[in-house]
Amino acid sequence: MRDNSFFDESQEQSQVKAEIVAKYFWAWAKVIIPSQKRRGNKIAYIDLFAGPGRYKDGTRSTPLLILERAIRDPDMREMLLTLFNDKDSNNTQTLSQTIESIPDISLLKHRPQVYNEEVGEEIVKMFEQMRLVPTLFFVDPWGYK
Repeated sequence: MRDNSFFDESQEQSQVKAEIVAKYFWAWAKVIIPSQKRRGNKIAYIDLFAGPGRYKDGTRSTPLLILERAIRDPDMREMLLTLFNDKDSNNTQTLSQTIESIPDISLLKHRPQVYNEEVGEEIVKMFEQMRLVPTLFFVDPWGYK
């Protein structure tokens, strides 16, 4: 069972983690993009335990940090595929609404995908059917037992 209290407050360590992941993703993406651009390929960011997108105090968490920066970068707008998942349907509904409210979200060529799945066999099957592109997976199952 998941304890959703993680998203109740944006504790300092949570904010630091979100910033580290977002900064690492951009450093990784800037290395990968040139070769993928020449091939006309995409890159992906997948977060299997995405949460609602914001902490209860309104502070943005990783999904929003990634998407907002992608909107500002011309290459990322064209190339980035994003997949966000959370087993809590309240989180995925809130995340979907929050994503839709991001200014200029429509500039992204590939609409962010939000799934409501338990991380397990179904997710594995979904990934097995996907065409592989360079992908950064963020797996942080805080509160899962």
